[in-house]
Amino acid sequence: MPSVQFDLKDLDGLIGTKIPHDKDGLNKLVAYVKADVESLEEENGQSTVSIEVKDSNHPDIWCVEGVARALRGYLKLKQSKPATVQGPSGYSITIDRRLRSIRPYIACAIVRNIQPSEEALKSWISLQEKMDQTYGRKRRKASIGLYQADLIKPPIRYTVSNPDDTSFIPLGSDTSMTLRQIVESHPKGIEYGQAISKHDNWPLLIDKNDRILSLPPIINSTDLGKVTTETKNILIEVTGTSLETVQDTLKIVVTTLSERGGKIYSCTQKYPYAPTRTTTPDLKEQPFQVSLDYANKLLGTNLTSKQAIDLLKRAGYSTGKVIGDKIAIGVPPYRIDIMHQVDVVEDIGIAMDINTLKPEWPGIFTVGGLSPVTAKLDNIAELMVGLGYQEIMTYSLSSPETMAKKMNMPENEQIELQNPSMTTYTILRPWLLPSLMEFLSNNTHVEYPQRIFEVGNCFTRDPSTPTRVKDIPKLSAVTVHATAGFTEIRQSLDSLLRSLGIEYSVRPSTHPSFLEGRTGQIVTKNQNIGTIGELNPHVIKAWGLSLPFGTFELDLSLLLNLN
Repeated sequence: MPSVQFDLKDLDGLIGTKIPHDKDGLNKLVAYVKADVESLEEENGQSTVSIEVKDSNHPDIWCVEGVARALRGYLKLKQSKPATVQGPSGYSITIDRRLRSIRPYIACAIVRNIQPSEEALKSWISLQEKMDQTYGRKRRKASIGLYQADLIKPPIRYTVSNPDDTSFIPLGSDTSMTLRQIVESHPKGIEYGQAISKHDNWPLLIDKNDRILSLPPIINSTDLGKVTTETKNILIEVTGTSLETVQDTLKIVVTTLSERGGKIYSCTQKYPYAPTRTTTPDLKEQPFQVSLDYANKLLGTNLTSKQAIDLLKRAGYSTGKVIGDKIAIGVPPYRIDIMHQVDVVEDIGIAMDINTLKPEWPGIFTVGGLSPVTAKLDNIAELMVGLGYQEIMTYSLSSPETMAKKMNMPENEQIELQNPSMTTYTILRPWLLPSLMEFLSNNTHVEYPQRIFEVGNCFTRDPSTPTRVKDIPKLSAVTVHATAGFTEIRQSLDSLLRSLGIEYSVRPSTHPSFLEGRTGQIVTKNQNIGTIGELNPHVIKAWGLSLPFGTFELDLSLLLNLN
């Protein structure tokens, strides 16, 4: 979980009142932002506190400015005006077409009339590092840069350069270095260079006078990219591979700086590809609705709409009309963690002081047991074991390389995790077969033939569900040995479906992962319920294997409905 360090006098100043400086008092206070005090140190009359925030999806409170903003609301103190864009900055950024396949997106803004203290600079650098490491996936998905805006002449060019042809003096050095030298020998280059090193040309930010701002996402130049307490106007840029992540990151950074009195001005990005033209940041509130009945049921309360509105305002939301039990609210632009009304209800509970709510035991006594669907899935698994297959269980999380690249499939409509903790587990799997292939590639030392299967959940997009994701149970089976082929796997499928009382046929078809002419759709009652065939040799080779494969995969949600 993220830790936030700050000087208590700095927090006093941002909140606008003196707060408790003892550990017990601070623990009660920071509970409003779901945090605990890790340490409290006194030195030379300065009190420095470190808190651990228990919410990894709430990056706007990963800094003292965000903590202060939240506490002002919960403590019913005078709130600062919502951050707004004061107008255009006059800065535009032109994007090079070649960046589309390297690091395609950028979002910028100017924050003017700011007077950063040493404590402010420490806070911003700390927030930048936390955002880069987590939300930005170690700068692969997004990274942040701060610059002295007064030294930069617009328009700015976001372009590319050969790593051996361009040089500048990076932060932390007094020697000019080529881009390649920076990646190979500078500490930040060694840490983050893999984000761009595989490309022939690397990203570069340059102003009108051809002065280099930075090598994104690695390091700023020491000339333009060193922000000090003397800096009054700051350019913020965020580059990355996800437009949504880039723009959301910018919103959090500029609203954080605005808590120090800075005024936000927009920049325009001009693309030779979609989205063509953007103006950032977009600080409009997002409209949302919360059900009062739902909130009362979840919290075990009897709040009136007036009471709920007061609590919502304390939690930082703006409120609108009440229609029936629905309260219209505006979600601040920095609250990128709000996905479902349960998130809003949690904030209502925190505003009430959730520790004062009386816990209740569930009023219904239930006896555990298998659901009908689980019983059917267990029956299918037992049938597969009876056919000589060994059951395995693999993770529901995977990666684009496993699910698509090695399977000769396009990376379409993948469901990505917003904040994955590992680069090898970044998406929800859409099918099971790649998981079986990964398992077999790690077990080549086991004697052949190998026959394995898995019954597990896969995932697809579904806007009608609260999470916008639907779970689909599937079955995938593989037989691999020197003479494995379509006939053997078809016999296994025949035995399985005959035992389930399902008549089916196989219609010839094509599939990028399967061998052409040895692939078919499994059809029953004119509905496609799966695929059967022999694997494409290119797919087998991609997994470091060599023997032929026979395999099938069934959508059990369709199969169970048909049965």
